[in-house]
Amino acid sequence: LDSITSALVLAYLRTYAPTSHTFYIPLSNIPRADLSLRPELEPVLTRANLKPSDLLTLSDLPSRSALELKDARWVLVDHNALQGELGKAYGGNVVGCVDHHDEEHKVPENSGDIDEPRIVEKSGSCASLVVRYCRSAWDGLSREQRDVQGDKELAALAMAAILVDTQNLTAESKTMEVDREAVGYLEGKWGGEEGDRKSYLGDITRAKEDIGGLGLGDLLKKDYKQWTEQEAFDIGVSSVVKDLGYLIQKAGDEGRFFDVLREFARDRELDVCSIMTTSHKEGVFRRELLVWALNEKGIEAAKKFEATSREKLGLEKWNEGRLDMDSEKEWRRCWWQQRVENSRKQVAPLLRAAINK
Repeated sequence: LDSITSALVLAYLRTYAPTSHTFYIPLSNIPRADLSLRPELEPVLTRANLKPSDLLTLSDLPSRSALELKDARWVLVDHNALQGELGKAYGGNVVGCVDHHDEEHKVPENSGDIDEPRIVEKSGSCASLVVRYCRSAWDGLSREQRDVQGDKELAALAMAAILVDTQNLTAESKTMEVDREAVGYLEGKWGGEEGDRKSYLGDITRAKEDIGGLGLGDLLKKDYKQWTEQEAFDIGVSSVVKDLGYLIQKAGDEGRFFDVLREFARDRELDVCSIMTTSHKEGVFRRELLVWALNEKGIEAAKKFEATSREKLGLEKWNEGRLDMDSEKEWRRCWWQQRVENSRKQVAPLLRAAINK
């Protein structure tokens, strides 16, 4: 949600700002078929007077052999390293970024495009950084067009991810001053009040958690990120808003669950695959973490991760180690993650650091 809405807002304001001479195209970094895996988009796009069919996705890109993109320049939002096939094809054309993850040192400090941002800064939501960067452009556009309804729709689009990622500014460990400032600014455009924010967040949350119709494979790829580290080491992390018990039940049994997960990892040529879950039980927020190393180099990295991150993440054995596994060629651990303030944004860098040690 953060990536998609941030790209839409940045592209719109950069394109239509009174001083702009560049056309920006917001690209959602997923295939079109995967939009259906993100039901939380529906209430957000509806408030912005948009439809999923309005979005551009990877499925809409010309083939890599085509010439249409040879002169295109890329500005990244919600990440600062172009990964996967896009990275191989166009990594050298990246000229800017707006991101709140750890610095990857992949975007040039000086690309020659002095008008493009290079912002890598901690925030609850990337959208907050986009709003701050675009404020002057937005204000200029508002003065020129005087489109109150358009401002309201754009503000609702920008507000969505901030509300989700900071839980309406109540998640103290995630909420930064830039998030509070962004919400204050957006409320001036949106005309919303505290009650409206709560209602909006409720709509998004209910849609996000309405995943009963998705199969296990779809749940694994719904919110999935993958990184390629040194020596072609690939790691993938799926985030799911249901607990492991639900996922196992969805598969049918533990054996089938791991069959599906193995196939998912094999299709993506992963050395280490991981699942992070979130759930609520009796009003208590919980996290689980599963890490599965699928070859010898993966085992070495996964064991380093366990040793270096156990205390930081508060890792405790899950159900007496029922899902754990040790062999010469594979290794698997499942934990309760007691330090629940650490999301994938914190856990993935720890996994990647273990690989690179």
